[in-house]
Amino acid sequence: MTQTAWKRALLLYGVASLTLILGVTAATVQFPGGFDWVYTVISRLGSRTHNPDGAPWLLGSLLAAVALLWPVTNILNDAHARPRVAITALRIGLIGGALLAVEGLFMLDLSVITRKGHEIVALATFLGLYTGVLGLYLHRIRNYTASLLPALLVILPLCAVGFSQLALYFDQRDLGWVDTAWREMGVPFWLSFAFWQWMAVAFLGMGLGYLVTIRNVVAPRTEGAHGA
Repeated sequence: MTQTAWKRALLLYGVASLTLILGVTAATVQFPGGFDWVYTVISRLGSRTHNPDGAPWLLGSLLAAVALLWPVTNILNDAHARPRVAITALRIGLIGGALLAVEGLFMLDLSVITRKGHEIVALATFLGLYTGVLGLYLHRIRNYTASLLPALLVILPLCAVGFSQLALYFDQRDLGWVDTAWREMGVPFWLSFAFWQWMAVAFLGMGLGYLVTIRNVVAPRTEGAHGA
């Protein structure tokens, strides 16, 4: 990668991150009654029903961030050993994020197209982004002098979501869907899906940023290495 392309990727990632941060901030400020980061899921923040004034800020910033990050996937598509599966997964995640943003902005319903359409797209978005970012980390560990630690930090929140919700399923199944009422019930934050969902998004964003940052820094392990 040329130095110019690398700097362009850093700029695009930086602007996309700032756009999302500003969008999330504006959405939380306008959330009726105040927003509880620990016990309120992201989808509620972006809901035109639950957050009529703030949701468009979050959804608009998400759509803009996807547009900014799409060229970054081309830059991350390593010429040394192309990580085709990881890049494809990352792009699927971005497309899913764009679809969710458009659905919310124009008050559409993806479930009209197919049963549980919204849930399917949301799951594809989450799995696509995680598979893409983690796949790129594995690619760099295999082909470059890269550390395993950042990959572990990215996957940690995902594991925490699974373990916390499994514990909740076996121990407190009568609580219902995660809500601010959980705080009043004394449910610990580490059992809240919302808390780990926000953590997962934050670490996912930082993980992608780290990949962009080191993209033109680390050297290949061998000239003949091939990516998965």
